[in-house]
Amino acid sequence: MKRIFLLSLLLVGLVVSLSGCSLFNQGPEIQNWQPGVDPATGEVIFADKDGKDFELFVLDRETGEKTQITNNESDDWGPDWGPNGEQVVFVSQRDDNTDIYVLDPKSGDETRLTTDEGQDVNPKWSEDDKVIFNSDRTGSWEIFEVSADGGGLKQVTFSSEESEG
Repeated sequence: MKRIFLLSLLLVGLVVSLSGCSLFNQGPEIQNWQPGVDPATGEVIFADKDGKDFELFVLDRETGEKTQITNNESDDWGPDWGPNGEQVVFVSQRDDNTDIYVLDPKSGDETRLTTDEGQDVNPKWSEDDKVIFNSDRTGSWEIFEVSADGGGLKQVTFSSEESEG
C-alpha cells in the first residue's frame, strides 16, 4: 500500500512538472500591465512596479515618455480612461481594502468611490459618466455601478438570488 502511494505521488509530480504547472512556472515578472488608451490623446495608461508595489503610469506613444501618476505604499492597478480622457478610474489596496478610485492625472486629485469591506475590482467607465465594477460584497461576484463622484451606488446583477431560487 505504501509503495502504491509513493508511486502515485511520483507519477503526479512528474505529470505536474511536465505540464508546466503555474505553481512552478511563474513566467516573467509582471510589468507594463493592463494598458488602456486615452480616447482623446492616444496616451497609454498602465500599471507597473515602482519598487515593491504597483503604481499607475502614462506613456506618450510619440515621445516614449513615461510619467508616474500615482505614488503611495499600496498597489494601484486596473486603470481605465474616462470617456473624455480627463479622468482615470482604478483599483487600489489602501487601508488594507480593495476599492475603486477616480484620479485626475493632471491635477493629481483623487476621489475614493467605494469603501466596502468586500473586494471592488475591474472598473470600467460607461458612457453616462458612471463606473461599472465587480464586487464580492454580497457573498458572490456581482456587477455594480457608481457615479464618478461616488454617489448612487447600485447593484446591477443578482446572480446569488437567482441561484437560490
